[in-house]
Amino acid sequence: MPSWPEKMFIDGKWIDGHSSTSWTITNPATREPLAEIAMADASDVDLAVTAARRAFDKGEWRRMDGLERGRLLYKLAEKVREAAEDLAMTDTLNIGKPIRDTLGFDIPCGADMLESYAGLPDKIAGHSYGGLADNVTMQFREPMGVIAAIVPWNYPLTNAAIKLAPILACGNTVVLKPSEVSPLSALMLAKLAEEVGFPPGVINVIHGTGAEAGTALVKHPGINKIAFTGRHETGAQLMEAAKEGMKGVLLELGGKTPSVVFPDAPLDHVVNGVITGIFCHLGQICVAGSRLLVHESQHDELLEAIIAKAKGLKQGDPTDPEMHLGCLATPTHCDFVRTRVEQAKQEGARLVLSGEVSDDPLDCFYPPTIFDQVSPDMAVAKEEVFGPVLSVLTYKTEEEAIRIANDSDFGLMANIWTTDGTRALRVARELQAGRISINGGGYLRPNVPIYGYKKSGFGAELGFIEAAHEFCNSKSVIYSLATEKSPWPE
Repeated sequence: MPSWPEKMFIDGKWIDGHSSTSWTITNPATREPLAEIAMADASDVDLAVTAARRAFDKGEWRRMDGLERGRLLYKLAEKVREAAEDLAMTDTLNIGKPIRDTLGFDIPCGADMLESYAGLPDKIAGHSYGGLADNVTMQFREPMGVIAAIVPWNYPLTNAAIKLAPILACGNTVVLKPSEVSPLSALMLAKLAEEVGFPPGVINVIHGTGAEAGTALVKHPGINKIAFTGRHETGAQLMEAAKEGMKGVLLELGGKTPSVVFPDAPLDHVVNGVITGIFCHLGQICVAGSRLLVHESQHDELLEAIIAKAKGLKQGDPTDPEMHLGCLATPTHCDFVRTRVEQAKQEGARLVLSGEVSDDPLDCFYPPTIFDQVSPDMAVAKEEVFGPVLSVLTYKTEEEAIRIANDSDFGLMANIWTTDGTRALRVARELQAGRISINGGGYLRPNVPIYGYKKSGFGAELGFIEAAHEFCNSKSVIYSLATEKSPWPE
């Protein structure tokens, strides 16, 4: 069993919160308590932001040679790899995600993020503009300041690394608030950063509810920018809070990913892609492929193959490497998924795959679920479920498929399956989403930016050029070379 820090990491020290309130971190698969975590109140938030502010304004971090900042990030990546088994087991115990996924993808992905951005700090550059004989105009990119990084519970370590890597590479300091549901691996990451030798105040990790700690953090006058991943309703609240001090905002929000399958696509590839896209981590992924759009001529064959494959998935103890599926992260979220499924039944969607659903309100295990005969106006086709629920819709023409796919308030990702390259790119241009996967090419990579259309957010998560734009300030310097000046108004 891994061991976890239970205090907050502020200014290079492990401290108890000013509040006497603590939060019990529970294993959703067994209902057993894992840790008692001190909760931050507004005074703790102020302490963390003040430390980050001091480290930025007066410390060495933003003035440090880019190569040195990069070395620290690289060392942190290596520490993550060395601690991979403990970090993976921590996230598995904390949110019920199978160990085969946390160890096989989540933790290596987090290490890759840190390693990739370790190469960025000494390559952030500005430009020189114009060719006038009597002046030189330059653009400088400089660290922005103190960034509030707020991440959800579904990929605890990975989400923390996605935020920290570009923020730190650009020379900023950070206050990280993981979800109160899953703070353990973020605290472990802070411990590893301490061992590596990050200067005090550069990385601060607090934990608390969004209502108290989150609100205090985003409203704090010492914050320069808010980088948030989570629900679109919360994103809207953050935009409102950011008006105080005119803070910058980067939002990656919800999704309702369509998977558009054309009849020429290889059936076995499509089946594997659809199964992975919606049932991996029980659909608790913002880019989960929750809407399957299939041509009416191929509907019966494809649906039969998907159901057969889904029935072979093993669900059980998340710490068992043989299991494909674990459990949902909290009883509250499991109840939300149950409610969405019942609503779909009432709206007339046809349930074609389900399993035993417990009446126990504390049981977080929920089976793969598929609805057929879903119409675009049903809630299950329009609203994010964030669970293992696939909606199957049919279309007759390419134009109809595009229309249905775009009939959503969200636009985070879309999947296209076809062997016709021209069609693939033509449809990709028409789909309203910030990220398009063609034939399963949607793997998360550190150097590929993530964009959101519509209610899926704005700004760019990841990407090297994009990171410099999101987390650096730019200034223009106009240097006159003229030896004679003409004073106004002459």
